Amino acid sequence: MAENRPGAYNYKTLLCTHIPELFLDKFVARSHFGRFGNLMNFVLHPRRMTCTVSYATEDEAERALHEGGTFQGHRFEMSYAENETTPAQKTEEWVDPDVQAELSALQSGWRNEYAPGKPSKPAPGGAPANTLSSSAIVTKNPPAARERPAVQQRDLESMMRRPAHTSEERYRVLDARDKLLRINQSQRKLTGATQGYCPDMCPEKERLLREFQRQVAIYELQRGSNELICHERAIKQYSRSSADQETPLPHELRNETALHMTMTYLMHEIMDISERQESQLGDWFHFVWDRTRSIRKEITQQELCSLGAVKLVEQCARFHIHCTARLVAADPSIFDSKINAENLTKCLQTLKYMYHDLRLKGVQCPREPEFRGYIVLLNLADANFLWDISQLPAELQSCPEVRQAIQFHLALQDTNFVRFFQMVMDKETSYLSACILVTYFTHLRVHALRRLLLAYRHPRRDEVASLPLAYITDMLSFASDQEASDFVQHYGVEVTDAGNVALNPMPTVDTDYKLSRQFELVESKRQQSVGEVICGEPLPPRDLYLNHQPHNSFNQHGVLKSIAWAAKDQLPGMQQEPMQPQNPPQPPAVSNQSENFFKVPMQPNGMTAGLAAPGTMGVQPAVPSGGFSFVLPKSPAQELQDQAMAEQYRRKLEEAKHQALQQAIAAAKEREAELMAIQEAKLAEAERLRQEKARKFQEEQRRKQEEKQRQQEQERLQLELERRKELERLRQVELQEKETREKAMALECYQDIYHDSLVEICKREFQLHNKACRIYESVLDVLTRRLIEQEMKQSIRELGIMRTYVRRWRNYGHAQHKKDTLFNQLPLSFGAVNPTLLVDERNVESSMRLIIRYRLGEPCNYGTLLTGLEERSWLKLDLWRVLSQCLPQKQPGARRFYKLVLNLPGSKVGFHLSYVLDRGLLQEPQDTGSQLAKGGYIRALSHGIGLSVVKVRGNSPELESADMANANGIICFAEKTDLPHLPQRLKQLMRVSHCRDVALIVEHPADKVYDETDFPYQHLELRSFRAFPFKKSGKARERLMTEVQAAVKFLAKTMEKSVRQFHEVEISEFLLENLVSELFGRLKHAAEQDEAFKVGCQLYPQFCVRLFNEAIDRLQSVAGEDMSDCQQFPEELRVFVQPQPIETPLPTNRLEYFEPGWHLSEQRQRIVQLLENCRLPNVPKLKMSSTPSEAHCLWVLEYTQKTQCKERVDEVALQGSQILQSNDNDLGFLNFMEYLAGERLQYILGQETNLPKRIVYDMNSMKKHFLGAWYFQTKVPQLFISNVQDCPEVEDEYENMKPPHRINKDLDYYEVMSKAEAVLSRFRKREEERFTLRDNNGSFANRKSTSKPNQTLDTENNPKRMRRSSDFN
Repeated sequence: MAENRPGAYNYKTLLCTHIPELFLDKFVARSHFGRFGNLMNFVLHPRRMTCTVSYATEDEAERALHEGGTFQGHRFEMSYAENETTPAQKTEEWVDPDVQAELSALQSGWRNEYAPGKPSKPAPGGAPANTLSSSAIVTKNPPAARERPAVQQRDLESMMRRPAHTSEERYRVLDARDKLLRINQSQRKLTGATQGYCPDMCPEKERLLREFQRQVAIYELQRGSNELICHERAIKQYSRSSADQETPLPHELRNETALHMTMTYLMHEIMDISERQESQLGDWFHFVWDRTRSIRKEITQQELCSLGAVKLVEQCARFHIHCTARLVAADPSIFDSKINAENLTKCLQTLKYMYHDLRLKGVQCPREPEFRGYIVLLNLADANFLWDISQLPAELQSCPEVRQAIQFHLALQDTNFVRFFQMVMDKETSYLSACILVTYFTHLRVHALRRLLLAYRHPRRDEVASLPLAYITDMLSFASDQEASDFVQHYGVEVTDAGNVALNPMPTVDTDYKLSRQFELVESKRQQSVGEVICGEPLPPRDLYLNHQPHNSFNQHGVLKSIAWAAKDQLPGMQQEPMQPQNPPQPPAVSNQSENFFKVPMQPNGMTAGLAAPGTMGVQPAVPSGGFSFVLPKSPAQELQDQAMAEQYRRKLEEAKHQALQQAIAAAKEREAELMAIQEAKLAEAERLRQEKARKFQEEQRRKQEEKQRQQEQERLQLELERRKELERLRQVELQEKETREKAMALECYQDIYHDSLVEICKREFQLHNKACRIYESVLDVLTRRLIEQEMKQSIRELGIMRTYVRRWRNYGHAQHKKDTLFNQLPLSFGAVNPTLLVDERNVESSMRLIIRYRLGEPCNYGTLLTGLEERSWLKLDLWRVLSQCLPQKQPGARRFYKLVLNLPGSKVGFHLSYVLDRGLLQEPQDTGSQLAKGGYIRALSHGIGLSVVKVRGNSPELESADMANANGIICFAEKTDLPHLPQRLKQLMRVSHCRDVALIVEHPADKVYDETDFPYQHLELRSFRAFPFKKSGKARERLMTEVQAAVKFLAKTMEKSVRQFHEVEISEFLLENLVSELFGRLKHAAEQDEAFKVGCQLYPQFCVRLFNEAIDRLQSVAGEDMSDCQQFPEELRVFVQPQPIETPLPTNRLEYFEPGWHLSEQRQRIVQLLENCRLPNVPKLKMSSTPSEAHCLWVLEYTQKTQCKERVDEVALQGSQILQSNDNDLGFLNFMEYLAGERLQYILGQETNLPKRIVYDMNSMKKHFLGAWYFQTKVPQLFISNVQDCPEVEDEYENMKPPHRINKDLDYYEVMSKAEAVLSRFRKREEERFTLRDNNGSFANRKSTSKPNQTLDTENNPKRMRRSSDFN
């Protein structure tokens, strides 16, 4: 800093003479001289056209002396002021009115659009009204103070007429316009709030002011510039309210549309910048915070209270909630959590008032339950919120958001930190709710840490216990052990090197722990962009701000437009008109009696009757000839008076003519000056464009030069890098060679000393090893003894601690039970046993209504109960949740699958419905356990429901695609006018999708009603059908989603009726279970119930064979049933099928696990043929022998030969004989046939190789054909019994075939076995003479094949008659 120099001059003060006229504006002069330093004083002398400027330092004054002598091409003189110059005063001198009048003389003819009141009436004598009024003012009010408003008004108008090319000049013009508007606004009273109509995100005046003052944010700059503002991206700044702040004008306030456009721009372009790595969080937060505060301030200034204003304030509140968790780890200089919480509280308070006011108007806000929950979460530590909740309507008290917030309050009040963090991690807790709960993490963890230290500390003060750090991490829900360690160490708790937390008493800490970003607990819940989270719904389209052009009040010459003088060009729908200069109006030629009701007739010489010419004032009118008139003579005084009046009139007339001439001359000068100004503006604009082009050309040349230099520099760096790499490679090669040589030398040295040193080292090591082993054994004994003692002490201590704290927890439980009992007595508890039942109660809403009505005696208001139903209908429809409630559950916990086809019309209505479905249907599940798959319109797994939705339009080629096959339901959309063409479309849909369950959604006009007779569907062979009509209206989208939900529920419920009960089992299990266990078990039960049936089973083996073969026929009808048209599992949903473990049993009723190709007729026919091979041949006749037992054995052996393989004939026959000879065999041949059938089935299954592994059959068909009591319909051969009794030979033969237990004589087991062995020995001798089982089966199959074509028709018509004819042959 320069030292004070002695002399006669003051080197800090400058004297400026011959200053420009623009310096008479103090702001312009201060702005010019302020560029060189800090101004201390400024004194203006307008009469002498001089000013005095004082700076803080001499260096600043010297720089201003050298550089500040020119302003816009006008040079003026500057010099140091003398010491005796009077120092500048604090009060600046007002501009002399005479000087201002001289400066405004050229603009006197410009029209004044801002003059309040009506124009003054013309003065008598035809003089201009403005001339007479101004002269009257001058004569009546000589003081200069009375002329200042008029002079100031003329100065402002003069400023508004000047051309402006820079941002500063345009700002001066608009500022003058606003000052003039405020002057006129102060003269009339304003009532009510000011309603703004600014169409831009930032008013034009503020944009210009911030540009030339360099107050442009980084997000508002033009691309490639650090100074110029981008008018399309500029947003209005927030300004604090103060007592001296002027009331904003209407064009300075944005309307509601502009506010929504501003918020849309912020959510699309600015909100997501915080997720970029290179972003500056401080700049981002302060920018968005400032702009949202500006929006809230303008809503308050305009007193807006509508759903749109509520939506804006809600979005501002969501921004502060998001910042609570996103910037929790930011530096306090960037983000202050207390200020953020204060702003959030203000937003929520404003929303409470808006909700209340709109509810009084009958308007329900759709997001009110969400923000009521936020209000409760923000005040969890204050139990007074329960009273606030009790004042709300019943539907808000019982909404899920408020109930969840009450759960958090209960967990926080009880310091139940485990429950608290589990609820935070629950998927039902939204991201924004978790952001608010971040503020309670530190407080709750501190209390939890204190409780853990008290609960687990050692009972002796001199001993210290410890807990694993991982246990603390898990209990307090930290993201990592390091974070938990930092937390406990911050509060004075020691963490050992082994990873344990020492349970010392926790000291008092003044500063709170600085949380880090909660990625796992909070930020992992955010599945959307930041803009979508703050919007609360799908983002509005970008066209709201991309197609908007900022307002410009200046024409191409930089002159303020005429319509912009009153800011009327910013009104909605106002057309801008070109600015045209207006000439001053000519004074009307009316008399001074113009205010009379009647006009005065004109004289022939142009004078009025009331004012005659001066020469004729005293002359009496001529008397017509032939008439008589009597005129009184005038007195001399009256004549003198008439002459004086005539002279006065003549002077006034001359004066009026002179003033009119002067006014015309002034108008011509004004027009000429205006044209000159326009011409100068054009020249200045051309010069500016030329300079701009030259500057751009120079910048382009400089940019190319810099690019060239940059490329050369990059090439040089590349060459240098390659050279360094080559040198490094050579150095590495040299080092490797050197290392190789050193290794070779070391190896030679090592080989020299290895042999001598090895023996000595081994001896020494062996001695040390023995010594160490002895020491280790002794130490191990000591340590083992000590550890055992310590473990015993620790166990005893832990048992004591457990007994102590179990007693404490028991006492605490009793106290808590009393507390819960008191809490349940509140009106909100509904008598619940505990808080969990209170929150999870399903019927809380109805109970609340009944309690309020009963206690307060209020009537039931159905309007209040139904409020908000239509507002919730616009939410997206979750098909997974709907299907999970309606689809039948075959197996608890198993996944269910559903395929839906949406068919839209091919007309324009189809496009509209497709758009509405895209906006109304939830296409991706929101829960964390969901699973997505590629392809289709919707294909995902959620809530245990695998869903595939296919959307097609009209009769498009997509109908023939394979994606529509195996659908479970069809929803067809149509207009009422398209119903005649709908059957053809439905037939094609059912043919392709193999589905006959259809729901029809019909859209009809509001003036017409849909009737079921409009669409006859009886001839379409539909399995289930229902129509869901809805009318066109303003809420068509909500109605459509409601009908879609109803249609899905209808189709899901009909699926339980339409799906057949299939069962899948192994082939071997199917045969053995049904033809052995099930069949013979039922036959045995029937024998116990029916005596005739029992006699038939005991006496006639052919009757048992017939029953078995008839069972095969019935089982063939079940296995051979045509299932080609049955419901199949959609292949695109197979990716969601859970693989079955090997050890788990086969799910027999699940389509997704059925074997591929189970419905094919070829595969089922192979099973039918297998059953045909399992038939039993007819029973042979009993051959006569020496003894009955021998004949019986021969009969068993012969029949076994027909039914079994050669290798097992002996074994099966022996076992069959034992079964027949057993004493407990009361059913005769039934047990024998059961054993024989089982062995034959085992043999057939072993022989068949090309068989399906499993079989799928219909349970209803099984019950109808096989599982009924059909065997009672098979008659016992009574006639044959009577014939046998009549014939002694036959009677003896079948008497011998009876089971042995029917004979009174008891046979010895060894005797029977010896006889059987003798029969077998004789039978082996005739082995070559017998047919084998294979021969019998072959001959039997040939007989069946030859007789089957002839008996097919008869078998189908009367199968019993065919079987009856073959019995007992």
